[in-house]
Amino acid sequence: MNPPPPLDYPQAVTLARRMRADLRPHTKDRKWRFKSYPNCFKSSHAIEWAQENIDSEESIAIMRLNQLIDYGLLCHVVDPSKKLRVRDTRTLYFRIVHDEDMDLMIETTNNTKCIGNVTSIANGNFTSSINFGCDDIIAIQKQVKTLDRTLQQTVKELDDARGKLEMTHQEVLELVSQQIFMFGMMSFMYIYIVASSVALSDGMDWLELGLVATLIVPMMRGCRVITIWSGTTSRTSPIETIVIPHDDSSVDCSIVENVQPFSRNQAANTLAAFVSKSIRSMSEFKSLRRLSTYGQKPIALMRDESSLPRVEKWQHRPLFICANIPVARNVITKYGTGSVPLGVPFVFASDLFEGSCLIRIKGSRSDDPVGDIAYFSGRKRIFQTVVQGRFKENALASDVMTGHEFSRPFRNLPHPFILRTATNFFSKIAAGANICIHTDSPFLEATLMGTSQTVRGDEPGNEPNIACHDIQEDCSVFGGALAKGDVTASRRKKMFANPNKGREYTFDTETVYTFEFYQNLFDATSYSLDLGFVKIGCSRILNGQPIQWLGKMRDGRYLWSFQIWNESLLSKDRVKLHNE
Repeated sequence: MNPPPPLDYPQAVTLARRMRADLRPHTKDRKWRFKSYPNCFKSSHAIEWAQENIDSEESIAIMRLNQLIDYGLLCHVVDPSKKLRVRDTRTLYFRIVHDEDMDLMIETTNNTKCIGNVTSIANGNFTSSINFGCDDIIAIQKQVKTLDRTLQQTVKELDDARGKLEMTHQEVLELVSQQIFMFGMMSFMYIYIVASSVALSDGMDWLELGLVATLIVPMMRGCRVITIWSGTTSRTSPIETIVIPHDDSSVDCSIVENVQPFSRNQAANTLAAFVSKSIRSMSEFKSLRRLSTYGQKPIALMRDESSLPRVEKWQHRPLFICANIPVARNVITKYGTGSVPLGVPFVFASDLFEGSCLIRIKGSRSDDPVGDIAYFSGRKRIFQTVVQGRFKENALASDVMTGHEFSRPFRNLPHPFILRTATNFFSKIAAGANICIHTDSPFLEATLMGTSQTVRGDEPGNEPNIACHDIQEDCSVFGGALAKGDVTASRRKKMFANPNKGREYTFDTETVYTFEFYQNLFDATSYSLDLGFVKIGCSRILNGQPIQWLGKMRDGRYLWSFQIWNESLLSKDRVKLHNE
């Protein structure tokens, strides 16, 4: 049987209004655990209505409903791109757009029909005719959504810039405070020596007085510098940016600025705190092992380069993304030990987690180049990973970790100052991170909830598509302080950086969780780290070991582990063997 012709826009609006009126008894706020879905109805109600009022054949009824989705009149509560499918047993929540929006769209369409071809005059010459219709309205809606996404991305970039500024502030204060401490100690020692000399002589000559002044004056000026710096940064304290999420009927996004007033006591406290910190750091300056909080980790097993296929067979050369089998033998994908897709989602399962994963790398040989261009366009980020799925056993949020781990020590480490700057910056973007560099098995680990840029939990079937270009934060499913869904990602990171706070929340086995991570520092295609003031090549430092995208329990069990290899990591003998 041939499918019926598609609906035009006025017919679709009429059908949507009729559907809205008939399903009003089924339209209500629905709650699943702590998460709320306002003003919606179930997909089963929509299909039953369509079979009764449009066509008894399920496929045709669903086709008509999907046409309403294409027009933007019927939409899923989380993912606007999600459509109905034949014989789909999942519980999906949909809603009809507001009548005001329908009226505006119809009025625009009718006006353009009455006007017909609009002709404009520029410099005395007639330009070409402009025809408006339903496609133009949909295009305008897409542009508005794009502008909304750009605004939210700008807010996130401002947040990142604020973090970099704060890191620079901390570094300058620490350097100045160390200088103050050094001058103070030298002055004290010199004054003690001079005082001892005076006790044994008739007094101090002009040379001794000059030396004392030479030491004391720089110390006083250093104190003045750090006080002014503290006061300036206090007057221009970080702006607390609150993005008010919008519902489906509006694309408004409000930004509220909350500037903390300047306090001289705050400047004094900052000075005292950093002088105290500098004293502690001076006593431990000989070793960077103090960056480790939990101590030495057991040596991690890694998939070695000998287990990789020949370079010319790498589908995404110079990159090769694969499952890290030695540490995660229970992680199963249909690709086995081969390369997993790049730029498109793939399914995996382990003893602790099952779901799908997406890895995007800017400038790579993606399996979806068009999707990558659309995602990275207008954004500074160059790397994205997303994991979505369900846990197979309950787990405390404080026990689910992510990061990087290595089985061999690093080599050719950069200058300690650069290393400490990079470490401090990583600590900023991954609050509560445990970083250990100078060991036989280096590692960087932090809680998954305290590191991911975006986290959300949804009822099965109502989760967003991980291939979409904008995943919204929503942790209301956890309850507690997150129940209202108004906690920003930056605040959530600070909360879960504290292990004691993370123990108050649990990952259950029914919720579908989505974890998104992206960054603009590490370029996997060149395997280099851009810190802004210096670019560090990582291939030699990592000692032939790849970075990972992993999730694991604090007790050592893995949820997932994927390696991101680059051709530059391979040894010269290996490259020569491949080229022969």
